[in-house]
Amino acid sequence: MTATKNIDKTITSTSYIPKLAAHTATFMAARSKERTFLPATGSHWWLVSFSNPISTEKFLAHLFSIGFYGDIDVRGNEVELQTKHQAEATMINAYCSPEAFPITITNLAAESIYVANDSHALLCNQRNNGALSYAGERLVHMQFSVTPSSWAMLNVLSQVISIHAIVHFDPNGYMVLKASKDEEQRIIHHLESYL
Repeated sequence: MTATKNIDKTITSTSYIPKLAAHTATFMAARSKERTFLPATGSHWWLVSFSNPISTEKFLAHLFSIGFYGDIDVRGNEVELQTKHQAEATMINAYCSPEAFPITITNLAAESIYVANDSHALLCNQRNNGALSYAGERLVHMQFSVTPSSWAMLNVLSQVISIHAIVHFDPNGYMVLKASKDEEQRIIHHLESYL
C-alpha cells in the first residue's frame, strides 16, 4: 500500500529553511524584537501559519508530545521554530508539509541608484541595517512579494550574493544590495526561477 500525505487544511502556509545561512540568521537577529530566540546559522527553521487558534494549539501539543526541545515563538496563529536536530525536523516536516508551499516571488522590481556623496552615504547607513554604503557605490533597490516567507528568499539568495553586499533587508518586501549591472542581472536571473 502506498502511503499518502494528508495536508492539514488548517495550515495556511509553511516556510521551511533546512539550513539557515549566515545571511538569514544575521538579518533575523537584527530584528530580534520579532522573536524570543536568537536564530542560529545551520539550524532548521520554520514559520507555520494556522487558520485558527485550535489548530495552533493542536500543533503545539503535537510538538511537545514528540519531545521537541528546539526554540519556539508563538505570535497569534503563527509559530516560528528552529532546531539543530534532524529527527525533530523530520517530524515537523511530516506534520507541516513544507513542500506544499514552495517559494513564490511576485511583483519583483529593481532600480539602481548611485550614492551621491558622503552625506548621502551617511544617511543611507543610518536608515539601513546591513553593510555600509560609500560615496559612488551603485545600490540596487529591490521590491518584491514572497510567499510563504521572505526569509526563505534571503536564504536562497545567500547562494549567489555575499553578506557584505546586503545593505538592507526588510522581510516585508524590500532589499538594498551593492551590485554592479552584471551582478544585478545574475541576482534577478536567480530569482526569476521563483516567479
